[in-house]
Amino acid sequence: WHLGHFCCFECEGPLGGRRYLLPHGRPYCPPCYQARHAHYCDACGDPIGLDQGQMSYEGQHWHALPGCFCCAACARPLLGLPFLPRGGQLFCSRPCAHRPP
Repeated sequence: WHLGHFCCFECEGPLGGRRYLLPHGRPYCPPCYQARHAHYCDACGDPIGLDQGQMSYEGQHWHALPGCFCCAACARPLLGLPFLPRGGQLFCSRPCAHRPP
């Protein structure tokens, strides 16, 4: 792109010398990217910001925070630990995965 033509695909704001993201080969400014492409945390329901850590597994997304990425039965934080996915939820162990809701 010429510098004068390098603009956000959504709002057409100039991007030259600024932070941008390039999903699917199209440049977006951070606010437009966040509005169109942000993932929402499956635990708390809030959007996951560009500068926030994110955990993803099979199309699900969580904030990389102990309160969001945790066992569905006992709330044990799962960051950096193995987990057991079952029925769209994550568990820290087999006993938690088989615990009644």
